[in-house]
Amino acid sequence: MLSILQKAIGWNDTLLTAFLCMMIRGLVIYLLGVVIARFDKKLIGMRNPFNLILFVMLGSIFASAITDPNLFLPIIGTFLFLVFLNALTTLLAFNFPAIEKFIKGASVVLIKNGEIQRKAMRANFITENELYSEIQTQLHANDLKNITTALLESDGSINFIVKK
Repeated sequence: MLSILQKAIGWNDTLLTAFLCMMIRGLVIYLLGVVIARFDKKLIGMRNPFNLILFVMLGSIFASAITDPNLFLPIIGTFLFLVFLNALTTLLAFNFPAIEKFIKGASVVLIKNGEIQRKAMRANFITENELYSEIQTQLHANDLKNITTALLESDGSINFIVKK
């Protein structure tokens, strides 16, 4: 029975060793992710373009680190460098408002005192249908009369401030 299984899936000692090594590399990558999530809650919770880029890059390089033993240590070094670079960027943004505005962007007013700001809508490629869809989804309304302000945030979401 074992020989049939070995022939069917190509199982041998070399494959077993490779499998165990990949599991260990995967565990190390997972633990690094847990450490980052544990000590940098803002990185995980904040939605901005730089965090998205970092997550995509880390996902891509981590896949290579797990599958290719020759790249494991260089990728761990690259991971540590990227985390350091992200921390440095966050520190600079915290201490220098101009850098924060460049990195995070600024909110854009889409509705002001119940009036659509068409120039801002065009500049950000937001259609009226998209805006009304957000109003319906978030406020369960169809008109602008109770909306004081609508802001397009740097993460792409739209937030509404309504009259009381």
